[in-house]
Amino acid sequence: MADPSLEEVPNYANLEFDVIREGLRRRYHENDQQAMKRLVAAWQANRETRIVAWIAQKEADLRMAEEAEEAHRLLMEEEEAKETEKKKPKMNTFTPGTLVADVFVHPPSPYALQKLSTYNFVELWYFSLAGRMDAAKFSNKSQADDTFGISRVDDHLTVHSIASVRASRSVLPDHELPFPEFLRAKNCFLEHARKADWPTENLDALAKFFCSP
Repeated sequence: MADPSLEEVPNYANLEFDVIREGLRRRYHENDQQAMKRLVAAWQANRETRIVAWIAQKEADLRMAEEAEEAHRLLMEEEEAKETEKKKPKMNTFTPGTLVADVFVHPPSPYALQKLSTYNFVELWYFSLAGRMDAAKFSNKSQADDTFGISRVDDHLTVHSIASVRASRSVLPDHELPFPEFLRAKNCFLEHARKADWPTENLDALAKFFCSP
């Protein structure tokens, strides 16, 4: 909408306003000059009203623009704060009252886990405390990850690291495990068999077998 204050007073002496002037002369018994003054006064009053409305509209538009700009600024600050929070180092949480083990128990050897992943027989000793400590003893040797061997799986030759194809010299057959160690080893075995995606029905059958008298 254009600024009404910039408008010029119409020339009410023009022929296009003859009918209006004639009506005013008859209505108010005035001459032509008096009729034109009345028209100018009415136009000025109308312009003042439109100027007030125009100023109010401009102020409203300005407020809306400022509010939109402020909302955008706050949104950008919130996004920046989120990004900054994401980049901050996080401290690991803990559950109050949870006990922490005094000794880290090494996982079973790569050899035992490889056997599990291919659904082959492996002695429970590898999942006992002695077996896992034995695996820890050899895990620090640098050649474990650098040396490879060949094994046969389903009539195919496959290449594995030596650690995953070499049995331990200290392994004991299942029947020679002390009973308490047997119980702990079978729990570890079942846990890692589950991680190796063994079928649930097989795991359930083994659990029942281990628990049977």
